[in-house]
Amino acid sequence: MRTKGAIAAGAATVLLAGGAGTMAAFTGGGGVGGGGVGAGSLALAQSGTPTWTDQNGAVAITNFRAVPGDTVTYAASFTITATGTNLKANLAVDSATITGDPALKAAMGTSVTATSGGATLPSNAGGVLITPAQNGKIVDVKVIFSFAPGTAGNVAQSAQINLSNFNVTLKQV
Repeated sequence: MRTKGAIAAGAATVLLAGGAGTMAAFTGGGGVGGGGVGAGSLALAQSGTPTWTDQNGAVAITNFRAVPGDTVTYAASFTITATGTNLKANLAVDSATITGDPALKAAMGTSVTATSGGATLPSNAGGVLITPAQNGKIVDVKVIFSFAPGTAGNVAQSAQINLSNFNVTLKQV
């Protein structure tokens, strides 16, 4: 019996010694004094009625028939929402929303310019640069469609593109 007791005592000692590695170690912590982080926002809303002009004045875009060398300009005002500490966005035209004849669409170059409070906003390869400095402000946008004057022969002759549903977009970069 003594042997069984000795074996049991030895087994208990091994079990206790094996569990010694799972004992809690000292730890500590403290507050870092942070705060909440909120998400920014990005949006544009058209304000007022847009206008269409060509190089000679106002046009009714639904009846306009462009020829090589013509420039047609869409002008509209948008209220910008741009909040976020490091926010940068491009204001541009979504070319996928311009539908119609591919030859005429290819012959029509598109560019975007914008002003805010009379000052021209900077542009980059993606469009007009929008930052939180424009948040809550009205931005006057011009989208210029230029029918390339060097369009040869009958390319795009009698063709049509639909500008009634094209979109001006604001995308974070």
